[in-house]
Amino acid sequence: MADYQSPRAETSSASSMKKKKRKFLDSEMNYEEKASKSYRSSEFHGSVNEPTEEDKETTIEVLEDSSPWRNLQKVELAYAFVKLSHCQVEDDATQSSEVVSFERVIILLNNWIQSTLISSEKKIRVDGLVSQFGVSGSCLDYKCWKIFKFCLDEGAKLHVSMSFARDILKVIHCIANNTEVKDFNDDELTLYDTILDCISSIFISHGGVSNENLDLWILLIGTVLELVLKVIANKLEDSRSGRVILNLTCLVLDPFFKFLRLHPNKKNGFHDFVDRLLEPLLYLLHVTHQSFINTNHVWIRKLLKLNEEVLCQGLFHPSHIDGFLSLQSLTKYKLSDDGKQKDSKTVNKSYHRHLFDKLGRIITEKKAFALFGVGELFRLYVHCIKRQEGVDVPEGSRIFTDGISEKSHHVSALSSEIRKSLFDFFVQFMEPFLGDIDTYLKDNMEVGSVLEDVHCTLKSVNSVLIVLIEEEVYARVDDSSEGACGNFLKLICDKIMVLSAKLGQVVALSFDVNNGICNELVKVVARELVLCINYLLKIDYEVLGNDLESLWLLMFSYGTLGHTLTNLQDKASVISEIIHFGCHMLNLYSELRQVGTSVFALCKAIRRLVSSARDIEVDHPESCTSLYHESWTKSMKLILCSPKLRLSIHNAIKSIPEGQVSSCIQELATDLSDTLEWMKSISGNLCQDLKAEVLGSGLSEVYALIMESLMVTSGNSILIGVSLNDLMMVLRPIMSILISPQKDGVHKFLSEVSGCKDETISAHWIFVFFFRLYLSSRSLYHQAISLAPPSTSKKMSEVMRDSFTAFSGNDWLEKTEKDEGYFSWISQSSVSLLFIIEAISDMCYKENVVDISSLTYVLNSMIIQRLVDLNRQVKSFEFIIKRNENEDNFYSRQNKRFQKRLLKLTEEATGLVSVMTGHFSLMKGCHLDSQWKIVVAAIDKKSLPCAIWCIFCQNIDIWSMHATKKKLKMFLSILLQSSLPYASNSFKQFGEHNNSVKSLYLKTVTVRELSLDLLSNTMFYEEKFVWRHMASRFCKFLKELVSPLFSNGVDIELEAHPNWTEILNSLKIPLVVPNNFSKIGNQQEVDPSVGTLYTVCEISFSFLSWMPKRCLSSKSFSLYATCILNLERFIVGALLGDNDNFSLCDHYKLFRLFLSCRRTLKRLMVAYCEDNMESSENSLGNIHFEGKFPALWLLESLISVQRIFSKEESTHMNDLMFSLMDYTSYVFLTLTKGSFIHASHSLISSRKPFHQKDVSTFALEDSIDASKFIIHIADALKDHSQIMLACKNEKTSRSHLLKLSSVIACFQGFLWGLSSTLCHMDAQNINLKAIFSRRNFEPIDKLKLCIDTYTTFVQKFLCELVLKNDKLLEASGSFQLEDVDMDVPMNSISLSKVLAGENFEATFFLRQLFIAYSAILKLNLQIKTSLSTNLVNIFVGISEALLLKFSNNTETPSEFTFMFLDGICKFLEELANRLSSTNPTLPTKVYEKLVDLHLKAIGKCISLQQKRATLESHETESSTKTMNDPEYAYSSLDEFKSRLRLSFKVFVSKPSELYISSVVQSIRKAIIGLQEGCMENYQIYTGNLGGGKVSSVVAAGIDCLDVVLDAITGRKGLSMVKTDILGSVCCLYNIIYHLQSPQIFYKNPISNTHDCVYPDSGSVVLMCIEVLTKVSGKHALYQMDACHVAQALSIPSALFQNILQLTVSKDKNESMSDKLFDRRYSIELYAACCKMLYTFLRHHKRQSLQHIALLQASVSVLLHCLEMVNKEGTVQESCFVWGLHEGVKCGAFLRRIYEEIRQQKDVIGQDCRLFLSSYIMVYSGYGPLKVGIRREIDEALRPGVYALIDVCSPDDLQYLHTVLGALNGDFDVMVDTRMIKKSSAIFASAGNMRRGYASGDEHKRWGMTVEEVR
Repeated sequence: MADYQSPRAETSSASSMKKKKRKFLDSEMNYEEKASKSYRSSEFHGSVNEPTEEDKETTIEVLEDSSPWRNLQKVELAYAFVKLSHCQVEDDATQSSEVVSFERVIILLNNWIQSTLISSEKKIRVDGLVSQFGVSGSCLDYKCWKIFKFCLDEGAKLHVSMSFARDILKVIHCIANNTEVKDFNDDELTLYDTILDCISSIFISHGGVSNENLDLWILLIGTVLELVLKVIANKLEDSRSGRVILNLTCLVLDPFFKFLRLHPNKKNGFHDFVDRLLEPLLYLLHVTHQSFINTNHVWIRKLLKLNEEVLCQGLFHPSHIDGFLSLQSLTKYKLSDDGKQKDSKTVNKSYHRHLFDKLGRIITEKKAFALFGVGELFRLYVHCIKRQEGVDVPEGSRIFTDGISEKSHHVSALSSEIRKSLFDFFVQFMEPFLGDIDTYLKDNMEVGSVLEDVHCTLKSVNSVLIVLIEEEVYARVDDSSEGACGNFLKLICDKIMVLSAKLGQVVALSFDVNNGICNELVKVVARELVLCINYLLKIDYEVLGNDLESLWLLMFSYGTLGHTLTNLQDKASVISEIIHFGCHMLNLYSELRQVGTSVFALCKAIRRLVSSARDIEVDHPESCTSLYHESWTKSMKLILCSPKLRLSIHNAIKSIPEGQVSSCIQELATDLSDTLEWMKSISGNLCQDLKAEVLGSGLSEVYALIMESLMVTSGNSILIGVSLNDLMMVLRPIMSILISPQKDGVHKFLSEVSGCKDETISAHWIFVFFFRLYLSSRSLYHQAISLAPPSTSKKMSEVMRDSFTAFSGNDWLEKTEKDEGYFSWISQSSVSLLFIIEAISDMCYKENVVDISSLTYVLNSMIIQRLVDLNRQVKSFEFIIKRNENEDNFYSRQNKRFQKRLLKLTEEATGLVSVMTGHFSLMKGCHLDSQWKIVVAAIDKKSLPCAIWCIFCQNIDIWSMHATKKKLKMFLSILLQSSLPYASNSFKQFGEHNNSVKSLYLKTVTVRELSLDLLSNTMFYEEKFVWRHMASRFCKFLKELVSPLFSNGVDIELEAHPNWTEILNSLKIPLVVPNNFSKIGNQQEVDPSVGTLYTVCEISFSFLSWMPKRCLSSKSFSLYATCILNLERFIVGALLGDNDNFSLCDHYKLFRLFLSCRRTLKRLMVAYCEDNMESSENSLGNIHFEGKFPALWLLESLISVQRIFSKEESTHMNDLMFSLMDYTSYVFLTLTKGSFIHASHSLISSRKPFHQKDVSTFALEDSIDASKFIIHIADALKDHSQIMLACKNEKTSRSHLLKLSSVIACFQGFLWGLSSTLCHMDAQNINLKAIFSRRNFEPIDKLKLCIDTYTTFVQKFLCELVLKNDKLLEASGSFQLEDVDMDVPMNSISLSKVLAGENFEATFFLRQLFIAYSAILKLNLQIKTSLSTNLVNIFVGISEALLLKFSNNTETPSEFTFMFLDGICKFLEELANRLSSTNPTLPTKVYEKLVDLHLKAIGKCISLQQKRATLESHETESSTKTMNDPEYAYSSLDEFKSRLRLSFKVFVSKPSELYISSVVQSIRKAIIGLQEGCMENYQIYTGNLGGGKVSSVVAAGIDCLDVVLDAITGRKGLSMVKTDILGSVCCLYNIIYHLQSPQIFYKNPISNTHDCVYPDSGSVVLMCIEVLTKVSGKHALYQMDACHVAQALSIPSALFQNILQLTVSKDKNESMSDKLFDRRYSIELYAACCKMLYTFLRHHKRQSLQHIALLQASVSVLLHCLEMVNKEGTVQESCFVWGLHEGVKCGAFLRRIYEEIRQQKDVIGQDCRLFLSSYIMVYSGYGPLKVGIRREIDEALRPGVYALIDVCSPDDLQYLHTVLGALNGDFDVMVDTRMIKKSSAIFASAGNMRRGYASGDEHKRWGMTVEEVR
């Protein structure tokens, strides 16, 4: 029996539990008062005492007396006994003294309570009463069921065999019959929960009821089904009554289907089951399907499964199956030899016929919901047959599986006879429906009720047909019915087609407003008909015949139903099915290689559409006709413009074989001839207009799509050219009239095409048709010319009269004919394209044509095509003219002729571009969000701007060279206005080219998307006009954007040069800071449009920062910088209250805008300087605006803004303020560097002993201005520093600290700029340092004085901040490295507060001090400035204290902490730069302390990073870095760790041999795990189930060892540390073996708090493997022993065996239950293991051969892991599997091992066959997971397999063939002769190529893969 437990009513909180318990006790007390007084216990509500022996004897005596216990008082007594038993504490002594055993009492009480309930049910049934809730002794008496439940529970505990009366089912039926679907109160819910518990216990715990009475079961099930259908119909599944009824239904259905399985129905029972239960069960089957799909309710899911089981056992029990398999329904559908139907009678002599009779009655009665379940009933029957035949089927319904997308490969196991029998059953199901359809065909379908019946029938038929498809019951190639199946399907199809045609007549009537037909009903019937036809097409395409034209026409007819509704979304149901059917038909005939059949049938149907509309015009009133005509064209456009249908046509045409492409064009030419004849046929005026529109919007779309999709190759280019010429022969007679020089050529052309002289015809559609066809033909012909052989291409060019496509330069020069124009292919004497455009425009203007949007787009497309030709000719003429300029007179005369022709071509191009750019006016006021489907027929007035803009953006390089300056500026303005206001707030994604326009058959585009796409395309910035005009356009755009914010009624000028002296003086005046703004986070009442302006401004600055720096010329940079500085000026003025319009001034947003300005200025200056640093000496002259750059504005504005927000102490504001200071510092750095480099000329020329190259006078004057500018900045910063030194404000106040930070940010930028300049000059071999050694040189003296002032500033404020004793600096001497001492007394409390972030301003200021002093330290090394030893010691001491506190902190630091500590890293790096490799002056102890400090800090970072922790080499060389993961985004922690590594690298790369030895020993101790001062205490711990762990210092030792391996160079240095490094490497094995466990493959969920004390074990293992690989690659330096190689070879097997075992067992232990499988890490570890194996194999051949078994084991485990790829390609985070893309990457990693084995074949020898055998086993499905390798992974792995096959000898292959035995088939497939030859050929060529590589270039040799060789 099923282990089902009924649900209990649960409460949600402890208080509700207590209330319910009190209520329950009160009710029990009420029941107790009614009970017999002799059975009361005075102790019941107090302490519970054990009943005496006397009490028990009395109880038994009462129970045995007065049978049959009809006295209701017995119920009270029994209930009291139950309550007493619940409170009683059992005792062994009392149990043994009982007269009647407790088990016996339970049995007696069970029998009695059953008889009581049965008697109550009988009385209710006989007397016709209704059972009342709470009546004592009734079926709904809580006490009776409580007694019954007590008996059942105790019996189950004591394992007592209980008996149940057969009539207990009647009691359940009585309960169900008296249950109402309503809201239950608490008492009713308690009662029903108890009843459900009893029923559950009866059928689950006690084996059920031995009642073989089927009638009673059917009665009960029928009643329950009624209830549950009411619940589902009213959607009450989650109500109290709903849950009870659903539970009750499941409880009775479960034993019922088991009863049916054990007691199959006999004939009469089968009839009763069908008559009484089939209809409600089908009803339930349908509604549960729908309900589960919509709600996914757990009870509905269970109910659905049980319902299916009941139907299977009741109808399709194995005892009934044989009768259904022998129906012989197909006999009457067989045809005789003469093609006529055979006379045969179907005899159904068994009782199975009753099922189909009942089904027929249901169909007749139109029980809709029951009929909708017929399809699922058919599916159940098919599943039963498949199970009987031993074929696997999904459990339960198909909705529980992955759907029908993936067909089962087991279906083929069904024999043809079984299929035929299943089809017999299908025929029996369908025949009643077909009879019903015949009735509809005879009746009038205009009546609404008839249409409802038709819909019911069709939906039921479709439910059966879809099952026939999904279960693959019918296969035409495996049909053994002598054509009977096909005949029956043909019969269905014929009836459906007749019904469809009849409905088509009703569709036309639905457009008559006076007709009463409901359009909605017609719509749903049409949808079902389209579905039915589509299903029949899927089953057997032959049943539809060859009249595809009628099918297309029918689809167009039904498509009209989607346009009579105002709500366009309602049309989706019909239209979507029509489009799906069209796509299916196109794809099907494409697979049949009959593309033309379906595509040109579509063209014929489009032409027939007009005749169908004309028929409607005759039969219906004019009001209906006009509406119907409009709907026809809309239907056609909607279907043909569908992206899915267009893609299907494109793919179908593209799939045409190469040799048949020309035939397709011939078919198109034939169809074109028919179209032209069709156009000339005379029709009514209305139909002529309809013809023109159908021609231009329908046929032109299909024709153009065909031409654009044809594949041109070098093999078919000649035939395509011939076919296109034939096509042009059809077009030429008509189009030659249009392009003739005659005045009325346009009107004659229209008359010739339409066959009438009526000029009111829709002429623009006719132009669209012919121009599009010519446009596509011309493009295709050019492709054919470019791919044809040279001689043929010249002939083809002559046919088109195009001398530029195929002729070479010399051939073209010899030709004298002139350009024939755009229409030269049609006529030699044709007018120009510009003339045609003007003529058509004049005609449309005179005729007052309303909408020519499609024609406008086509004409612009033709202009682009013509411009391509003109540009090619213009470039050619310009080249020839330039080449001939220096030649003799003959070439001079030739040049004049060429110049005339060039002028003519240029004029034409200019005129065409002028026409194009005239459409810029369309962009004004257009909707930027209006979508265009990239289909010409879909263009209207609303989408025309988008379509035209698409042409401009996609062809910018074609038209821009001929556009005027004004138009180009207008284009850039439109581009900025249509993109930046709508871009995202970050331009990080810019540069990742948007694919919105690339997928032409799937996407819709908008103006906004097109503009953003162009603006983010870096190729756009290669255009010259962008360089020239982008700056002015951007500044104008910015001005228009910010004017509403700052204008205050007056125009603002962002490009002006104000008097900065006055502005700076105004800032120095003491101001009252306005406090009319709220704190951050409080919303102000600001106009939303104004808030949007701030956002757009920030986005615009983000774009400017991203813009490629190639656009930054000196002029544009000056313009950008001026605008930004002026905008800063306005922002500061607004913040200070200059703007009276306070409603527009959101001060927080103003501050953010100011921050964006400063950030953009910084990035522009950096980009400009970097780009111009090497290009020219004078290129940086403009960076200071000829000395007018307001450098002091940077500082003064910073101080002003800081003063304004001094009272805002939020963390967010602090972050923004600190960022502003950093940006300002960078601006000073860049400004100083650029200006100082420019000033170097004057400084060098002022010093006579130095002789430099000549410098122009003008450049020298600029240089002098730059030097003055530098001195001016230095003096100003010095003055500010002195003011702050003299200031006596509160030292720790926020405003004071922010002002100090602002000043120091500026002069530290100045110092770093000066230092960077000196480094740059050193690289340029310019000895600028010598200038600073001169005495009495005024510029240098001023600079040195300024530097000394800055040093004093740092010294003073550092003492105030952290020192205990200021006197430490009084007696300080000149700095010497040997005087460095780390023991300096400091204020530890202040330092603790700094690190804890209690005072962010002080912390940031300390960071600024460190960075500034780092610059001073570096300048001291460069120009010998003064430096204090004690001050350096103080900085060193602070660094040690703070880094130690950071390392020992157990809490996760904030992001600000890492930014603060970054300054310390910079200081330590500059301190390390002073170390000398020849003169080790730094004390060894200090050096060791500094190294240990780095180890601890790096270890802490690794612990914080957890799974993200990697080596530096991994971050730059990882093969998996393309697998993006937001969790692995770069953060401030990563940046801080990189800074630490950089500092550490400087410490270990420069020092002497003494220092090198010291650092390597420190690393070795760390890796060993020794703690300081305690040799026996290790920091490597053995793990439990959760795995081992190591300390952070151990992990840091591994990371630093990786750095040391790269940093230490030179044989002398390496020889000293070789032993220590090898010893450290050996320790890595120890770490790996301690940490290996399944735990390493898991990560903590993001929501959990990481344990940051220890590093992540998985990351440490990965780091160890990568270091081992690196050491192995340096085999010449570090020779490993064989035992160490063996350990390395066994690591992958040990690691991945864990994950493999977990995958096989599919079970996680408790320690990993709350963690997620880290797929990214597993792939990185897989790649690292593969790389380690092939590296060891390559560099340690002999040792690897000794342990080849270990290598083979590891490779096998790695191969087995490739089975862990999910078939669906979607992987949950908790699964032990990879996605397909990840599996392919891993296959490529493993392939390299196989390829390396081939390289070492001389060493490995016969052992190569072991690796091949492992691969064959896994490939054949004999791996641990028994699933084999996916095809995509095998393709990635296959080159490595070829390598293995290549190294195996014939004897090896024969050995494998013999040993593998049962796998011979797979082996033959894998290793056939062709594969052996292929692998030999591949590696023969590979060997020849690889012999060209130098033997020492190992990395490059290994990088040459087999795919590259191929």
